[in-house]
Amino acid sequence: MSEVSKAYGKHIALKDVSFCIDEFQAVGLLGENGAGKTTLLDIISGCLLADSGSVTIDGFDIVSNAENAKHSIGYLPEKPPLYPEMTVCEYLKFCIELKRVVKKDRDRHLDDLLETANLTQVKNRKIANLSHGFRQRVGFAQALCGSPKIILLDEPTNGLDPSQVIEFKRAIKTLSKKHIVILSSHILSLIQSVCDRVLILHKGVLTVDRLIKESDSSSFFVSLYAPQAQVLSKIRHMPSVKRLKTADKGNPNITSVIIETNDKENLPKELFSFSTGNGIAILRLQECENTLEELYQNSMDEGTL
Repeated sequence: MSEVSKAYGKHIALKDVSFCIDEFQAVGLLGENGAGKTTLLDIISGCLLADSGSVTIDGFDIVSNAENAKHSIGYLPEKPPLYPEMTVCEYLKFCIELKRVVKKDRDRHLDDLLETANLTQVKNRKIANLSHGFRQRVGFAQALCGSPKIILLDEPTNGLDPSQVIEFKRAIKTLSKKHIVILSSHILSLIQSVCDRVLILHKGVLTVDRLIKESDSSSFFVSLYAPQAQVLSKIRHMPSVKRLKTADKGNPNITSVIIETNDKENLPKELFSFSTGNGIAILRLQECENTLEELYQNSMDEGTL
């Protein structure tokens, strides 16, 4: 995807969004309501035209070579495109045919879909008579028809009970070994547990694109026996300090802060040198685990990282 923009009247849904996914992995798509997540998925899938920019799927342009590009895509929208008068098997057979799966492989492929989405027990029931959670599973199975290279999932766990969510997580971890999975969700813990990489949209702008478990920054919790007025400004201007946030105001004689740094080796040295030179005791110095929640919140606060 290269410099994709989309507007609805005066509202800018996406602005110059660019990213590339060239290996099998699960990619989480995050953002507040109205950030442009669904618009982005609709454009990738070819359901919606961008105002500018381009989308290339497996070497094919989604507009000029739509048939070949869409053959590599499976898409589960937020509202699954189901035919309630069909049984689960009838519907999936129909989707398999649309995906032009080789005839001799269709029965085996259907069995694989039913197993992956855990639908075997309801395969002969009409979709109209299924619970919301089972309908969501049918939509998920539809997205897997034809074993597409890229699987797009928009809020796929809506309506799933806790046990179904656990099953879904297992399925995504398995699928991401042989497919590119782009998963849009509001549930940070879901993205953290199944995704290798995260994209964060903020007001239509891609503010974060990074591997979840390989951040280039680290955070430290630091507590000093000194009032904020004495040390806060000096810490903020240390070379290794990228961002600083106060953490506790309970005791006026103690300054507690969370420091983000891109130089985790030198930050402790600078702090010890500062505390020794000014006769200030370090009460606590501890590296924090960078969580997806912190990354997301920083992107919302700063607009970019």
